[in-house]
Amino acid sequence: MTSVLALAGNPNCGKTTLFNALTGARHHVANWPGVTVERRSGYIEVKGQQLEVVDLPGTYSLAARSEDERIAATFLAEGQVDLIINVLDASNLERNLYLTTQLLELGKPIVFVLNMMDDAERHGIQIDIPALETLLGGPVIPTIGNRLTGTDALKAAVMGVLKGADPKVRDFEAETAGHGPMDYGHDIEGEIEKLMAHTRRDEDLTRAVRPRWLALQLLEGGPEALKLAQESHAREAITAQLDESRKFLHSHLGEDAATLLAEHRYGFLHGLMLEVVTLPQAPPESHTSKLDRLLTHRYLGIPLFLVVMVAIYTLSFVLGKYPQDWIDAGFKGLAAFLAAKLPAGELTSLLTDGIIPGVSAVIVFLPVIMVLMGCISFLEDTGYMARAAFIMDRAMHLMGLHGKSFIPLLMGSGCNVPAIQATRTIESKQDRLITILVTPLISCSARLQVYIVIAGTFFKPFGAALAILAMHFLGFGLAMLMGRLLRSTLFSGPSAPFVMELPPYRMPVLKATTIHMWDKAQVFLTRAGTTIFAGATLVWFLSRYPGIANTGWNQEYQQQRVAVLALHVSQSEKDEQLKNLDLARESRIVNHSLAAALGKKVEPFLRPILDPDHKRTEAWKDVIALTAGFVAKEIVVSTMAVIHQASEAPKAGERLSPLQVALRDKTGLTPLTALAFMVFTLIYTPCLGTVAMIRREAGSWGWAGFSVAYGLVLGWLLAWGTVVFGRMMGFV
Repeated sequence: MTSVLALAGNPNCGKTTLFNALTGARHHVANWPGVTVERRSGYIEVKGQQLEVVDLPGTYSLAARSEDERIAATFLAEGQVDLIINVLDASNLERNLYLTTQLLELGKPIVFVLNMMDDAERHGIQIDIPALETLLGGPVIPTIGNRLTGTDALKAAVMGVLKGADPKVRDFEAETAGHGPMDYGHDIEGEIEKLMAHTRRDEDLTRAVRPRWLALQLLEGGPEALKLAQESHAREAITAQLDESRKFLHSHLGEDAATLLAEHRYGFLHGLMLEVVTLPQAPPESHTSKLDRLLTHRYLGIPLFLVVMVAIYTLSFVLGKYPQDWIDAGFKGLAAFLAAKLPAGELTSLLTDGIIPGVSAVIVFLPVIMVLMGCISFLEDTGYMARAAFIMDRAMHLMGLHGKSFIPLLMGSGCNVPAIQATRTIESKQDRLITILVTPLISCSARLQVYIVIAGTFFKPFGAALAILAMHFLGFGLAMLMGRLLRSTLFSGPSAPFVMELPPYRMPVLKATTIHMWDKAQVFLTRAGTTIFAGATLVWFLSRYPGIANTGWNQEYQQQRVAVLALHVSQSEKDEQLKNLDLARESRIVNHSLAAALGKKVEPFLRPILDPDHKRTEAWKDVIALTAGFVAKEIVVSTMAVIHQASEAPKAGERLSPLQVALRDKTGLTPLTALAFMVFTLIYTPCLGTVAMIRREAGSWGWAGFSVAYGLVLGWLLAWGTVVFGRMMGFV
């Protein structure tokens, strides 16, 4: 039988790192709160017994006032959890132990983990582990999760507790007459007993949730506990007793029940800390404090953040360019090999003109993406991203967004789908919905691929880095402006205050950064092998039919080939004429295809953005690429590669892909209209995955449709405004 272990702890205490160390999983880990927003499972086998380890969202309490707290509290209160692994940050023990007092009330076996012991020792903090084990009533295991230190001892402790063979486990129920590890005093305990008596009248409720835990949650006003009480057949008696108990405690003790319970827990923690923790005398000012004075400075914080972002984007662009030549050469060689070995026909054309150009147009930018993701992972692991959220808090509130909204928005730079999931950390329903609706405005890594292609074509490396960075900041700016607009119209009312813990600075572990880079590369390659592969195949078909089936054209083409072959000229001249003949045929086919018909129908809508002078004859090709982006933004790049027939090599000394050569030489795009293309790509409709996630988290297809509609309108207006303003400034 599989035993279920639940990993519980505060945000940023190292739970996910420990989960990865135990199970061998490679979930994203970052030195800032809010990374885990749903429970994850993994399996390990210890001494022949299979254990399921569940990584729960980080939470400061089990009050269940936000979605992530609700996920953690509900799972922990369920009967299926056999043992709780309470992960504690050893360098910030008192804050972490508040959650521990609530976990102890669940009455389930607990193994306590003192993680990040290296940080505690570095700060001169001494912890009396035997005394802590006695007071908490369970084994306490020191660990350093990112170095795998202590994981074997943790597994041994878990097995000892599960088998009932660990002498450090105390039976608080027997020792304290049922009060558990904490006694809240005569008055509070009396009201707890009264509530427990009424909840026990519902046998189903008693089996589902421990009566003492439910009584405490009711006194604290926990939403899930109140919901359970309302669904009980004893709800009238429970509700009446709850009202009476609250009135009694307030009149006799002068505070509401939730405050009284918190005071008793903090009192317990204060006494415990005096017993087990020795702090250094007059500690010197830490490096964290010195750095924070600079990086979170009122006036310097944001400019420094901008400098850091410009630096990593420029570095990504410069370093990532070198491997691109090798990847590009490999795909060209593959296409040439297949063209030479396979008989001429539609299958060969599908491979050499559709799939290979479409997939390679995306894969060629993998090095740039990996360098960028590595830099961002490095910043996350150091703790700098939490500072970025802190310095942006004031701006977020000015624009009507919750301070916590900055964390999902930052996550959106990777992918909008998990970023929308991350809004579960926001307690206020209105604040959460606003954040969900503005998150699709944030540039994700899929859009980044489009930016890299376009900016790398029409701008020099430093200018390209600035253009790409401008897209990211435009996205953040629009998110904040839309937040203010939504706050002023559909969701009136003040946003809640924001309190965020700033984690200590830590030196990133090279292995963790490398794993993060590789994980991003795997996602990139997987999508290239599925979504982009399918998209390139579909676009190839749409761009060749029904034109390829025109018998008259095929006969004319064959006659022209025969005429060229009969010419009395050198072989090189014949090859050149045959190449031009093939290109003319392909162009004719594409211009009379289903894709052309669709593109020309939609082209008038986007002409003010892509072709303001009405000079381009094939602007519809870019329209098709943007239309394909409704499914996934990566398909924009592969569609352009297929439909523009990108095959020409760059000139000597140029570091451009075949697609970039085609965009520069054949499309008629200018730096200004290319910039407008990027702006539209940033803002217009989210991908289908994001739309589905908005529907799931907002609970309505109406909000998902609203997100699509306002994105299209806003995207068109700003892209058009880019062209108009650029022309006023003298750009073309």
